Amino acid sequence: MMRFGFPQLPRLYFLLAACCWLLASSWGLAQNLTFRTLTSQNGLSENNVYAIAQDQRGFLWLATQDGLNRYDGASFRVFRSDPQVRGSLGSNFVLALATDKKGGVWVGTGGGGLACFDPLTERFRIYETGGPGTLADNFVRAVYADGQGRIWAGTEGGLHLLNAATGKFRLFKHGPGVSGSVRGNSIRSIAQSSDGRVWVGTGEGRISYANEQTGELVPLAGWQHGDAIKDLEPTRSNGLWVATEHMGLYYLGLNNNQQVHYQHEPGTEGGLPSDDIRNLLVDSQQNLWVGTAAGMCRYNARTNAFEVWRHQQNAPRGLPTDKVHSLFEDRSGLYWVGTEHGLSSFDPRPNAFAQPIPLRVTGSVWAIAEDARRNLWFGSEALGLHRLEPRTGRITTYRHNENDPESLPEDFIRALLPDRDGRLWVGTQSQGLACLDPATGRFRRFRHNPADPTSLSDDFIRCIYQDKQGRLWVGTEGGLNLFDPVSGRSAVYRHNPRDPRSLSSNFVRCVFQDKRGRIWVGVGGGGLSLFDPRTGHCRAFRANQTDPHSLSNNFVRCMLEDEQGRLWLGTEGGGLTCMVDAEKGRFVTYRERQGLPNNVIYGMSADGRGGLWMATNKGIAQFTPSTGKFRTYDTRDGLPQDEHNAGAYLRAADGRLLFGGPNGVVAFYPTAVRHNPVPPPVVLTRFRKFNQPSELDTSITESREIRLTPRDYLFSIEFAALNYRLPDKHRFMYKLENFDDTWIDAGNQHQATYTNLDPGTYTFRVRAANNDGVWSPSGTALRLIVEPPWYQTWWFRILASWFVFGLLFLAYRVRVSQLLALERVRHNIARDLHDDMGSTLSSISILSQLARTHQQRGSVEQSSQLLEQIGESSRRMLDSMDDIVWAINPAHDSMESVTSRMRSFASDVLEARGIDFIFKVAPEVTEHRLPMRARREFFLLFKEAVNNLAKYSKAEFASIKLDYENRNLVLRVDDNGVGFDPNAPAQGGGNGMTNMRSRAAAIKADLHIDTAPGQGTKLQLRVPMK
Repeated sequence: MMRFGFPQLPRLYFLLAACCWLLASSWGLAQNLTFRTLTSQNGLSENNVYAIAQDQRGFLWLATQDGLNRYDGASFRVFRSDPQVRGSLGSNFVLALATDKKGGVWVGTGGGGLACFDPLTERFRIYETGGPGTLADNFVRAVYADGQGRIWAGTEGGLHLLNAATGKFRLFKHGPGVSGSVRGNSIRSIAQSSDGRVWVGTGEGRISYANEQTGELVPLAGWQHGDAIKDLEPTRSNGLWVATEHMGLYYLGLNNNQQVHYQHEPGTEGGLPSDDIRNLLVDSQQNLWVGTAAGMCRYNARTNAFEVWRHQQNAPRGLPTDKVHSLFEDRSGLYWVGTEHGLSSFDPRPNAFAQPIPLRVTGSVWAIAEDARRNLWFGSEALGLHRLEPRTGRITTYRHNENDPESLPEDFIRALLPDRDGRLWVGTQSQGLACLDPATGRFRRFRHNPADPTSLSDDFIRCIYQDKQGRLWVGTEGGLNLFDPVSGRSAVYRHNPRDPRSLSSNFVRCVFQDKRGRIWVGVGGGGLSLFDPRTGHCRAFRANQTDPHSLSNNFVRCMLEDEQGRLWLGTEGGGLTCMVDAEKGRFVTYRERQGLPNNVIYGMSADGRGGLWMATNKGIAQFTPSTGKFRTYDTRDGLPQDEHNAGAYLRAADGRLLFGGPNGVVAFYPTAVRHNPVPPPVVLTRFRKFNQPSELDTSITESREIRLTPRDYLFSIEFAALNYRLPDKHRFMYKLENFDDTWIDAGNQHQATYTNLDPGTYTFRVRAANNDGVWSPSGTALRLIVEPPWYQTWWFRILASWFVFGLLFLAYRVRVSQLLALERVRHNIARDLHDDMGSTLSSISILSQLARTHQQRGSVEQSSQLLEQIGESSRRMLDSMDDIVWAINPAHDSMESVTSRMRSFASDVLEARGIDFIFKVAPEVTEHRLPMRARREFFLLFKEAVNNLAKYSKAEFASIKLDYENRNLVLRVDDNGVGFDPNAPAQGGGNGMTNMRSRAAAIKADLHIDTAPGQGTKLQLRVPMK
């Protein structure tokens, strides 16, 4: 067998780490800062960040050589130069930034002049060279907003002061009497000292102030250095810190002409890391931070030394590079570092979780304990047992030695217990129980012996517990053991499927004695058992899916009793459970949906102030029973790991809480864990239609109302919380009033999408919670007006109403007209029947009486004449009846039917008289229809004309033609007869012409007769067609 010993090199690391831990309270440990870095992989347009600023809303603005970036804690929005876009930047090379009190962002560019970003329109106003009152040069290296809100710009041609009212610049340059004035106007930095003077540093090494009376730059007396000035930073005591390119750092006392020079001295502790100073920051606490080409440092005025942070390999939370371009402190107290490898942020305040317990060399930790001397004991997965003496930092390690039976039984430790007699009990993964005598460093071993029922029930030790009576309880994978340390014998209690009063499972995970002296046993698969040592009987509490008040899960890993006597249980998959009534077996459970980060709880400790702290698979949760609220801390808060190990937890005597996991141990004071009480401001950042950015007349951040057309049926609103402390832990909820009934929990999503909203007015509201779950009380709101389609507008509805009313009225009028027309038809039929049929029947009746009289008298000839007259009258009556029936039949409305009847009638009448005729109908005539009244009058007029032709014309030939001309039906009837005098009385005293003109007038037709004696007759009838 191979022998394993503790390696010497890790032992040295262990000791050094312990010393670091003992000194962890010292603020001067530079390397304890934790950096969070954002790069182009996170959306930054380019990784060189030359300047940082924060506007009135809270957005962060970043200057890069590939555009201007706006950061909202969730994403970057990049503004670039685009000649095709009105109001874009003049150049993508951004060098300097400043913000004003109106929310504007002033941008100095390389070659594109000075730009001012208007937050209302999200467009830039460009200031460039171009004559008097403009910039002397378009290369703007410095921009500054002074205490009066005025904007200063430094170019290669001097210092410029903007007149906000006129948009004109006043130029300040070194006067002609200043040595090297031609070369001394390249402005690199601008600052205002506490006495109100505006100072500039130039690329030629000059430091001067602007004399606003003379318009000249006045050099600082006594400053003779020629190295380029990279930055100026004023102090409250009317001093200036000066960053140079190659000569390090200077402090200038403007009241007393004091000059202090700081330079890099290789090998000197507490000195500058480099003489290439890139940027300076005097923070809100008047601490000086220095960005150099070889790291970042902070000046400690008490020690007159610099604390340095440098890039370290394999340190993902360290400074990403040594080349620091810019430094900035935001309004919340976070610090930002612009480097050549992206943007980093850090919180200079001590992190409660960042004080390391020096156990990373031990690997995964599964057991933690504290003895009466406040020594800390740690059991690891493969590197044995370790004792840390906090007062001295001394580390003692115990390892398994196969050749030493009194050594540690194995190096995988699962449980630890310092008892009241000063002994340390050690439970192992597979080699049973061991007892360490601290005085000798020797272990006494206890193993399971299948042949001995009084031996340990199993060699896999899960937990060790000493109750108030001093009894030692050992939980194993084979049951519960009441262990006698003197004899090494155990009273074993196991699960018996046939005995409901036995232990509910053999997989014992934890043992606990409450204030009433009751022994509780948490087991795997059997829930919770209340154990009575006098009888050996148990009462089991198990999970019941049909009972929400039962135990939440049958795997109980840990338990504790709070100050109110309530028993709290941490389960494996069932979250946190509190026993509220032991007699009834009633529990209250808290799971992920109540705020617990994960339903697996590996360990749990009380903080002494009413709070519970739990180690889970997703960080450490702090629970306040009085409010039912959880707070979660994970690697983003500085924990070494999110996942933890079962059984590795402890509340130390000094109040620290310790939790072990795969990457070692975290120890912290609950009172030192910072809470962020400030609710974050919420802003709207982007509006999208159909997943594409939509340009608005007014920025959505500044908008109070947006109108949507019916075509905008899919839109999204993006939002952000402008608090940059762990923005990954921000949470949002939103609601669209008049659409959403309740608030929608968006988690850490920054977007809300809606589709197919009905026309109307809505209000979108969004709230945010910071990294500690503090919600903004009101958030922000945006009014949305969804315009209706044209067919749902008020004016269309009014028009439609009038249209429908008009249709109804028209229908009514049409119906009335139809009824009147029908009445007229009935009247005409009645009139015709009365006029034609009635007169004819009357004449028939009279002639019949006369014929009967003559017949009685024997006047046969006169009777025959009268009978002939009666027959003629009957035939005329039949013809009239036939005309009436034909006229009222709708089937005869077509001109084809009319012309057919006309042709038939003309043929019967004219052929009987021996008159030749032609009958022609134009093709387009048959395409039209005549209404009943017009058709009847037209046909009767035609009959009258043909009858007159046959009776009186003595013609040998006639021509009948029907044409369609200019929307008129034209009837022409011509003959070669004798003609007549139209002014002479009608032949036979009839009314033919009068009837014809009457019928023409009835259908609004134009009747024209051209005739004369001996010249034949031409009749033309023009009937208008609708």
